[in-house]
Amino acid sequence: MGTDVASFAKQLREDGIEAAKQEAAKILADARKEAEKIINSAKSEAARVEKEAQTRISQNKSSADSEMRMVARDIVIGFKKKIEEIGTTLLKNKVSDTLNQGEVLKMAISELLKNQQTGKNWEVALSEKIGEPLAQVVVASFKEYGATATLTAGLKKAGFEARAVGDNEVFEVTDESVTESFRKLLSPELKKLLDA
Repeated sequence: MGTDVASFAKQLREDGIEAAKQEAAKILADARKEAEKIINSAKSEAARVEKEAQTRISQNKSSADSEMRMVARDIVIGFKKKIEEIGTTLLKNKVSDTLNQGEVLKMAISELLKNQQTGKNWEVALSEKIGEPLAQVVVASFKEYGATATLTAGLKKAGFEARAVGDNEVFEVTDESVTESFRKLLSPELKKLLDA
């Protein structure tokens, strides 16, 4: 019986070892499957996070590009406006200097009167800077065309303003009005130059 017990114990041991090996192999296989699931899930999650990050990066880049284009556009618009303002200021100074010359003012009044009906009474405001020295010459110019001129208070701008009494139309030849007229004429050309 000793051999039978020994062989039985041996058989039990071998069966137990075999069962343990099989159980260990099954546990190992299950662990590998679970590890593979975890790895695949982690890879999938990493891919999803990376895709979201790339999408956000792309959106942020697109937004930044759009903002940069708007900033650049605003800078260019501001630059163009500043150029126009500087040009207008320089032009106004030149026009002001020119309109403060007596001969230019007399020619402008003469041109105005050539196209008007004779016999009208006019109210005229001359630039404070040259009004007094030219007052008599202006009154004489109006008389030459069969009109009368009453000088009103000095004009704060270079040039003159004239209005026929009883008429609402004012003829303004001042540094501001001439500059504005030139600005309207020159702005499209200046825009073309700046846009080129």
